[in-house]
Amino acid sequence: MTHSDRIRVLIVENEGLVSCDLGAVLTGLGYDVVAICRTGEEALPLADDLRPEVVLMDVQLASAMDGIETARRMMRHNHVAVIYLTACADAATVARARDTQPCGYLIKPYTEDELRAALEVAATRHHSELQRLRQEQSFLLAFQSLADAAVVTDLAGRVMFLNTAAEEALGCSLESASGRELVEIYSIQSTDGSAGTAPKIECGAPATRRLMLVRRDGRSLPIEERVAPLRDERGSVTGMVVLFRACEITSAVPTTEGAATNAAPLVDIVESISDPLMALDGQWRFTYVNSSATRMFSRDKRLLLGVSLWDTLPPSAHESHFDALSAAMEKRETVTREIFLEGINTWFEARTYPFGSGLLLLLKDITSRKLEAERSSRMDRLESLGLLARGFAHDFNNNLTVLLGNLALAEMRLQGQPDKLPEIQNAKQATLQAQSLVQQLLTFARGGAPIKRPISMAELVKTFFHNHSRMNHVNYLVEVQEDLPQVAVDPNQVRRLLGNLVRNAEQALPRGGEIIVRCEGADPLAIFPNETVAEFGESCAGVILEVRDNGAGIASEHLPHVFEPYFSTRKADNATGLGLTVCESIAKAHGGSISVQSTPGTGTTVRFFLPMDSDADEADTLGIGKTFEIAPTANPRILVLEDDNLVRGLIVRNLQSQNYEVVETVDGNDTVRAYQQGMQEGHPFHLVVLDLSIPNGMGGLRTMEKLRAMDQNVLAIVSSGYSDDPVMAQPAAYGFAAVLPKPYEPVELLRMVKGLIVRRTAV
Repeated sequence: MTHSDRIRVLIVENEGLVSCDLGAVLTGLGYDVVAICRTGEEALPLADDLRPEVVLMDVQLASAMDGIETARRMMRHNHVAVIYLTACADAATVARARDTQPCGYLIKPYTEDELRAALEVAATRHHSELQRLRQEQSFLLAFQSLADAAVVTDLAGRVMFLNTAAEEALGCSLESASGRELVEIYSIQSTDGSAGTAPKIECGAPATRRLMLVRRDGRSLPIEERVAPLRDERGSVTGMVVLFRACEITSAVPTTEGAATNAAPLVDIVESISDPLMALDGQWRFTYVNSSATRMFSRDKRLLLGVSLWDTLPPSAHESHFDALSAAMEKRETVTREIFLEGINTWFEARTYPFGSGLLLLLKDITSRKLEAERSSRMDRLESLGLLARGFAHDFNNNLTVLLGNLALAEMRLQGQPDKLPEIQNAKQATLQAQSLVQQLLTFARGGAPIKRPISMAELVKTFFHNHSRMNHVNYLVEVQEDLPQVAVDPNQVRRLLGNLVRNAEQALPRGGEIIVRCEGADPLAIFPNETVAEFGESCAGVILEVRDNGAGIASEHLPHVFEPYFSTRKADNATGLGLTVCESIAKAHGGSISVQSTPGTGTTVRFFLPMDSDADEADTLGIGKTFEIAPTANPRILVLEDDNLVRGLIVRNLQSQNYEVVETVDGNDTVRAYQQGMQEGHPFHLVVLDLSIPNGMGGLRTMEKLRAMDQNVLAIVSSGYSDDPVMAQPAAYGFAAVLPKPYEPVELLRMVKGLIVRRTAV
């Protein structure tokens, strides 16, 4: 067999002139000289990149590695035939060279005929080895795909291969089992508990046995075992294949030691495989199907043989996969495809292996894996959504702070012109709704730790409906218990939860109806006697917020999925399927629970239980919402850190309007210097307002650490558009006295500043 027209040769020769002459001779003989180099360090990357078939390797190289060491390293990563060239033939060198199993050894000087003969022999051996490796790889890949456990041994009974199922069943890896005797890892007993005979190749067809596999942990597993010979391309037996799978031992199926079948050798190995397996000829016709395949197609085996594969699959499978499988058949390649069969609503991983003039097709049910991958993909999209939302939340909320602040100032100046106030109020409402959208994304995608402060849930609900745009054809009934105790919540998040629930109820009433909203004190044990409820805190005392509609209700098969991201039965209405997922996230973040109860044709009730929380951060009890009074005439000094010019200007104007002395900074380092200077000059600052995030500068958290190092009694407010930051959720843990999430109205800042300064003065 001559390969001179396609043999790729790499020359590694110490002598430059010799290597050039050798390259010219080989080129003249028709060989493809891919490269010439002088050292092992050059040769190794060239072998990886150029993939030569034969390497002519000088034993003596002018580098740290000689030719033998270079060949050894090269053959670890590449299938390549090596021919050594040397003028030295001492016994020690020959012994080292022999260990690398070269394809030839030419002693300099050598003739052109010797060179040609050595190359032909090396190339023939190289191609035979590659063919063997491809066949072995195809064989092992086929067994790796099986649901049944497969163990392959050589003629001496030493383990050569375990598939994943065998590794799990036997409790050992291929790495630890390779080269060991089969009996060391495969301990079996007869079904009556007596010692079982080791697997062996029987004359004739393979046998089926019912046995007990004794696992490494001592437990016994009933299995069904089949043993078949492993043959090479010439038909010579080279080892054996042991296939086994868990089964039920019953008296109806006797244990046999030599039950034979009349199946063909391939059939003997695969008939009991639990995955559908088919052999196809070059025209896509079935020449063999195992029992699992007949069950999948729901046809008798005799009715499938000779039928085209494509006549048994849906048209969509032909359209999606015919070209790829045809290319695999033509090129004799292994290919893997994921195929969905609509008729049985199942996903399969289809693997093809060259077999005769056609293909061997193995199908593995991956429906569970696909569903899990889809769920994981949804989670990835949520994470991406969170990163996207957080990326623009800071700047967006800064802009909203400026808009809301200036609208509030305009509203104050237009108090004497009531005809212009509705437009201002509408603009403020739209600004708050825009802020709510960003917070909804953060809450949904990242968990959104709540920024709690004590509020009246009754007032929150009444205020919500005072500003809510009601639908004309819906009757709203709001029932609020007036004497409810205050609870520590994030008012923005709870308003968002209520808004989502009311919007869902409205969408369930396209032809009109009734929505009842109740807010009252409650005990979860009485509220949820027969419902599946998310976890709630240890305290049973709390507040219940309930939204009920008399719409069409939710089908029973849909009810378990209502909290899943992107699940919606109103896709035609552009529903996102995020509303209840956000509500669940808010409920859990507050230590509460949310449940849905629905009856088709009657309506839906959603209940949010909020436990009493005495654990609210002290920084949240500063009198926001109380009557605001103008600051005293003592002109307290306030230091402001804010990098946004518009926001900083708004803060300064508001504080100065109330007789506060304000110093503004744009970076944390400037803030620290100003605070230190005030202490040294005897004019300390009474309060510091710190923006949490300063792009390309020192932000509020690091600034606060340095201020506390100078003054343990520093009084500070932290503010940020990143409402999901841990500092915003637990300001006291980082030394802050209060937290002010953006956007906010000017009066909120003024109330908080006055409350803190008055409390500090009173101490």
